Amino acid sequence: MDAEGQVLDMGRKVRLATPAQRRAVIARYATCWVDGCPLPATMCQIDHADGWAQGGPTDLANLGPACQFHNRDRYRHPDRYQRNRTGKDRWTYTYLGRTSRFSGRPPPEPNGEHEDL
Repeated sequence: MDAEGQVLDMGRKVRLATPAQRRAVIARYATCWVDGCPLPATMCQIDHADGWAQGGPTDLANLGPACQFHNRDRYRHPDRYQRNRTGKDRWTYTYLGRTSRFSGRPPPEPNGEHEDL
């Protein structure tokens, strides 16, 4: 519970963050939880670290701010992101970039050549 007695761990009872959870996430994170993304947490969606569809709870320890782009991209392309623990129950994500699904290398440049690795 928070200082006002509002429940911050909802488990699987609800999918979307409650207003109290949203306030708590914004107090914990300044920006989108993807490293280098400057969008303020106040303008982000509240996202699950362990996805709701995969059984993740709507608990404060599993929630963080994700800008609309990173929220969608992380679910469409989970292989492009690495999750990092930054505290007991805080997370960040590092964008790893696009890789070719065949070679594990970055996709070719428009001229057909790969960048030097």
